[in-house]
Amino acid sequence: MSEKISATFGTRKILTMIQQQHADRDLLLMQANATEDRYMLLDLSGEDSVFSSPVSYDVLLAKGNEDWHGMTSFIFMDLPIEEQKVFNSKFTAFRTEFEKPNGLKHFWVLREAKNDAAFVIVTNWHSDSEYAVWLRSESFKPFAKYLTPDYDYHESRYAFVRSLKS
Repeated sequence: MSEKISATFGTRKILTMIQQQHADRDLLLMQANATEDRYMLLDLSGEDSVFSSPVSYDVLLAKGNEDWHGMTSFIFMDLPIEEQKVFNSKFTAFRTEFEKPNGLKHFWVLREAKNDAAFVIVTNWHSDSEYAVWLRSESFKPFAKYLTPDYDYHESRYAFVRSLKS
């Protein structure tokens, strides 16, 4: 698992071309579930990004396997400094007391490299329904408070399209 990842967005045609030009990299093409024509390319190599306009993240926590098939949720939030300490303590507890919910394949916590206040919770699931159950579960309760406009919350869901490495 790398300590950083990068993302870029665009059309399937352009992102597939980038993926083919850098076949030596672990680049995953993903499609937004909400629209047919919105795509993301994730660079999991941990190396300097090959994207011309990357959004780069530091990986703060990674649990589980790296199987990206299924549904991947990206929960974005901005946390003020005083709330970051609370958030980090919740994830420290989660890391040590981790009981994997049914259907969860992996769980990451990211922080945007150029914005220390921007955090992302990335989860990958076998199905949307298992994710929906987790959002209502006890194990998610410590994080539910961040799913409000107070923390500039928004979420995107993506489905795996292809990787040249798998």
